[in-house]
Amino acid sequence: MTLGSLVILLSICWIAFQYWRLRGIAEFSIRYANQYCEQNNLQFLSLARRSTRISAYRGKLDWKVVYQLEFSSSGSDAYIGTMTSFGNKVIEMNLPAYKIN
Repeated sequence: MTLGSLVILLSICWIAFQYWRLRGIAEFSIRYANQYCEQNNLQFLSLARRSTRISAYRGKLDWKVVYQLEFSSSGSDAYIGTMTSFGNKVIEMNLPAYKIN
């Protein structure tokens, strides 16, 4: 095995691992958003990824993902907020003011 083929193999493995890591972060974020909406008596509608990048947070290098969270407070309206996660940790939730039933 030459050095070039080893570099290509390691690159493919790294890309596959990062894809698997991003899928895990997405699944965690969906569960978190669902749980957050249940705790605050909201109806979870959808979660869509807006941006993904590698970033440093508190000295740790990981994926910083910003999601668009769509929810409803009464079932007939829809609001859009943002949720920011860093790895498997939600670091920010920004929801607009919504009507309380």
